[in-house]
Amino acid sequence: MVKVAAIIQARLSSQRLPGKVLKDLHGKTLLERVIGQAQKSSSVDEIWLATSAEPEDDLLEIAGRRLGVSVYRGPLDNVLQRFYETAEHSGADLIVRITADNPLVEPRFIDQGLAALQANRLDYVGMEHVPYGTGIEVFTRQALIRAAQEATSDYEREHVTPYILNHPEKFNMIKIQPELKHLQREDVRLTIDTMEDYVKMYKLFYHLENQKIEVALEQAIQYIDKLPELLHQDGA
Repeated sequence: MVKVAAIIQARLSSQRLPGKVLKDLHGKTLLERVIGQAQKSSSVDEIWLATSAEPEDDLLEIAGRRLGVSVYRGPLDNVLQRFYETAEHSGADLIVRITADNPLVEPRFIDQGLAALQANRLDYVGMEHVPYGTGIEVFTRQALIRAAQEATSDYEREHVTPYILNHPEKFNMIKIQPELKHLQREDVRLTIDTMEDYVKMYKLFYHLENQKIEVALEQAIQYIDKLPELLHQDGA
């Protein structure tokens, strides 16, 4: 039976907004919201938090375990190695890559990507034409192993998938679009990189949840369309 692990990469030493992963986002931390979205996937068997072995990330380990996910700690800057080691500890056959910047990472995209990967016997599937911050990447553990063994440049090791993407002759890969046309909205920004992003996303959760509206992707897009200056890419 094929085992699927979602791996969330996170650290507290973000350069543009340090500590953002544990910042409150209207009653829940950013990390808690990201984990909650991954848990909504019908295809994921386990969720892992991949953080660094630096002392400051002790807090992330505590938070991850409190939230019920497995935690692995590896190199701070060699994120590819950290991801590879996490995948090895998980024993998963297929990996979903999620970054902890994205409180509205879309569980339907996770399921769609995994379905495409398996149906077409691919090594890698990415998303395109999605709201920025909602997409995922899925790949086989074997593809990740090969990337970890062969990648040599600093850039390829500071990130997870550039080696795969840079070598289409070695990996079978495709990029897919959302099955639902109304979710093909790459003009919408739903991530937290900066304090400005954080303030905008906090407002979104505040306004919707105070109206007892669950913040799903459709509701977020509808809200943004009413206030285009809030979160569209050209207004961020």
